[in-house]
Amino acid sequence: MPAYGIEAATSLSGPSGQSVSIAGNALFGVRFGGASTRDVNGAQTYTGSTDLKPTTPLIKEVRLVEDFERVLVWGVGLDHLECPKITELAGPIRVVLDFASLP
Repeated sequence: MPAYGIEAATSLSGPSGQSVSIAGNALFGVRFGGASTRDVNGAQTYTGSTDLKPTTPLIKEVRLVEDFERVLVWGVGLDHLECPKITELAGPIRVVLDFASLP
């Protein structure tokens, strides 16, 4: 598991310093060190979307903000601030942000 941090944010910027727009009223930044969408030889290892717009009442957008020098940052835009339960899983290695949903 690469080192990671998850925190509420007011804005997120890419490596150029330019702010990245993410839909929603609240924002989380998820930062991974030593991670990338490419392997050490430059071959693409992640081929999924880098801008997801789920059809849920809470999550408005998940967007790749940065993939530079083995630092990977994803932004999660929410309708309102809701703290996730964070779980680490293996097979494949991943971090899960579980946001409570309304019944």
